[in-house]
Amino acid sequence: MRTTARFAAVLVAAIVAACGGLPPRDPPRVEIVGVSLQRVDGPDAYFSIDVELTNRGSDELVIGALQATLAIEGESVAQAALTTPPPVRIPPHGTARAELAAHAGMDAMLRAVAAAMRRGAMLVAPGARPSLRYTVSGSATLGGGYRLPFTRSGELGERSQ
Repeated sequence: MRTTARFAAVLVAAIVAACGGLPPRDPPRVEIVGVSLQRVDGPDAYFSIDVELTNRGSDELVIGALQATLAIEGESVAQAALTTPPPVRIPPHGTARAELAAHAGMDAMLRAVAAAMRRGAMLVAPGARPSLRYTVSGSATLGGGYRLPFTRSGELGERSQ
């Protein structure tokens, strides 16, 4: 009898733990609004990644973690994390903004610039700015433990509306 009760308790605990990773009925939409170079300080480059989170459901959503990898010209240059302490709360049928910060060292930036030169991005008309391509890939972890992946590519400095 005790073995059956223990087995039932373990089974219930396993089911409850497994439910934490289930996707919500209406998962949020994660949109990278833009990536910009904030500053260069000696050999280090600091980037800002603006994120808009949209809740299409009728319940508040809580984002417990938001992290990503920033790649420039196909070269992974930095890990990005929230600039403010979590959680990020998204109201029902609403949006919330979040900002990720990334810090890249000189070695990573030199690899990215070399890749841009290989593709010819640095060869521009006089007065024009060279463009650098980025990719942000990461995940938003919802309060229940579900991880929602996201990816976006674009050019540094451009903003989506």
